[in-house]
Amino acid sequence: MKKVNLLSNVIQSVISFLLVFPIVMFLIVFIISRKVTGKSSKAFGHAADVTTFLLFFTVPIAIQSLFQIETRGSIVAMALIISAILTFLDWKSKNEIELLPLIKKIWRFLFLVLTLTYFAVWCLGLIVRLVKYLN
Repeated sequence: MKKVNLLSNVIQSVISFLLVFPIVMFLIVFIISRKVTGKSSKAFGHAADVTTFLLFFTVPIAIQSLFQIETRGSIVAMALIISAILTFLDWKSKNEIELLPLIKKIWRFLFLVLTLTYFAVWCLGLIVRLVKYLN
């Protein structure tokens, strides 16, 4: 029974760590993928894809813990709106939608948006905590 609790605690700690520091997951996937594929560009893409999924959980948790604002619904809505806009633009430019390249483009764009949001939240949180500490 103690082994199960220990394993459970280790898994919970690893998941918690990755939710706080998604860059670690990005680096792990990048390094492994680079060794497997031998190409940095493909490795970056694989790492971005995995990290995007993680960022959908990380960004709302960071905003909630720092500012006590619930944003899960807003982030999902933002992702859907971005997806709709990129789909419309793709359709307008090509008149025919190629689904897999479009999904890849949307997912990578969401990676950029969520990564920038994550770093902005971290910077704002750091500034807020620093101001509170100095006062």
